[in-house]
Amino acid sequence: MKRDMDLIRRIALETAALPYGEQLTALEGVAEEDFVTHVIWLQEAGLIKAIAQDGVGTSEARYAFVFRLTWAGCEFTDAIRDDTLWKKAKANVLKPGMSFTFDVLKEWLKTEITQGLPTLRALG
Repeated sequence: MKRDMDLIRRIALETAALPYGEQLTALEGVAEEDFVTHVIWLQEAGLIKAIAQDGVGTSEARYAFVFRLTWAGCEFTDAIRDDTLWKKAKANVLKPGMSFTFDVLKEWLKTEITQGLPTLRALG
């Protein structure tokens, strides 16, 4: 299975919107296997706090409970929240067939946000 950055974004944004004490256990229109695998990857990247079991190689059931974002997850989610910036990231960093690392995406987003700050300040 390949990483689906749109799914990663969706999980991060849905997690950010969770009311205190609630968990994210699925997403409408997303296969359980895809959801669980991406939750595990987000947890491994240090972006969320979750309990997940992919069931591979065991008799255990597949499940995921996402509790909250980590500090790094909050920073990442803030960077990907804007639809225009996300579309720009997909066009410039996440091009099909192009190799990238997650860290490259995060650095690119930080740079774009930093470069936009003077413009944002002028608007405020």
